[in-house]
Amino acid sequence: MSSCSQEDMPGSQTAADDLVSFHVSLPGVSSRSEDTNKLGALASGFFVTAFCDEDESLISGDGTLGEYFSEQKVTQGIDGKFRSDLCHWPGNKGEKEGHLKFFAFYPSRADLRQSVDDSETSSRFELTNHSSASTYSYNLEKFKINKDIARHVDFVAAAADGTETDNLFTGVELNFQHQMTRVGLRAWGNNASYDVEIAGVRIGRPVVEGTFNFAAVPDNPEKGDNSVGAWALGESPTRDCVEYIFRESGDVVIPIDGHNNNSANSASSIMGNGGWSMVIPYTHEAWNHHDDAPNTLQGMYFSVLLRITDKSGIRLYPYPGDSSLDDSAAQKMTVIYLAVETSSGRVMKRLYKNDSRYFTDTDFNAASEYVLPATQEIREYGWAALPIATAWKAGYEYTYLLDYSQGVGLHDPDDPNPGTPILNEVAVSTIVNQWQDAVGEHEVIDLTVIDNSTINIGK
Repeated sequence: MSSCSQEDMPGSQTAADDLVSFHVSLPGVSSRSEDTNKLGALASGFFVTAFCDEDESLISGDGTLGEYFSEQKVTQGIDGKFRSDLCHWPGNKGEKEGHLKFFAFYPSRADLRQSVDDSETSSRFELTNHSSASTYSYNLEKFKINKDIARHVDFVAAAADGTETDNLFTGVELNFQHQMTRVGLRAWGNNASYDVEIAGVRIGRPVVEGTFNFAAVPDNPEKGDNSVGAWALGESPTRDCVEYIFRESGDVVIPIDGHNNNSANSASSIMGNGGWSMVIPYTHEAWNHHDDAPNTLQGMYFSVLLRITDKSGIRLYPYPGDSSLDDSAAQKMTVIYLAVETSSGRVMKRLYKNDSRYFTDTDFNAASEYVLPATQEIREYGWAALPIATAWKAGYEYTYLLDYSQGVGLHDPDDPNPGTPILNEVAVSTIVNQWQDAVGEHEVIDLTVIDNSTINIGK
């Protein structure tokens, strides 16, 4: 795990005119997404809206306080400060100090829209203002995350107050905070009877849509919650699955056997090149696989795309056609086919089966029939799910360590036989790590929590 740090970019102490200037900080944990997580990315520009409660001309007839300036892109100058030629202080004459309330975010709404596949993309990530002279309410509505984990992006936001009297020369401090939850899975196992091979991950039923209120006060900042903004998700937030199936982008299947990933200390990430999943923070109840196997209540679970073989290499899961189980159950389960380079385990192509032939598209066009090179083999994988309860917070990273030494889980809720134990095994252990950078003057608070638990999946 990367250590926590915080970077600052102080600017010069001389203002050439009445331009508003900023210097920024951001919790400095690195991730796969270089352009959305690191402070250096902000140098390309972030976006700021300001409200001036001293300007009565901005108050409409219904009491709404209009923006003093809206969604202005500010960029870094040679002195290290961030400015825009369109962002000026309102003045501090008489009893007025030139007060502004700032809300800032990154990346741009255009970049956020590009991260999703949606017929409503053009209407997503809309900024709305319901502020008054006494209360701020500024929102980013219809926020959505992609089903494909590889396309997840971070979202950071900041809020600050400043006046021309106090900040013309010093600049305004913007302490950005991560507003998403980052989730990663690692796995290991050591069983004398079988080996496991992993080729994908799924996070089942996280919240995927919501509204972010820049001005909202988080519930418990004294207990480690963010101090900037909060999510408004309603009583029945929209949930879906997000996943990453290994693909021909350099992904290599992950063996878990007596030689590889055979201890907790040697466990590998199973996120592939998809990297961290970035989801909307929420408290989830676990999938009730006993009483609600189809998951109509949309409980939380993790599902791992895997294959199981005995020590001689005979496939046990996904169930072969001559399985001792009911053949109809074996045939109906969801199976993912991948062409894998035999020597390296590198994924070469995802395939789709039609009778005994394999194609590279779901339409089974003759031109897409896959001719298997001698250096490759076609491998079958199925989903194995684990019910999990979560209490995710914004700005936290959660790494789950799955122990496959005694079992692999249950049939996925989206399979025809959801909740059925695989190979009749009964338990999988997990370890959860969570931590967060604190936003402050070079202050880092270690909030690491390790939770050892056994998920009893029953028979």
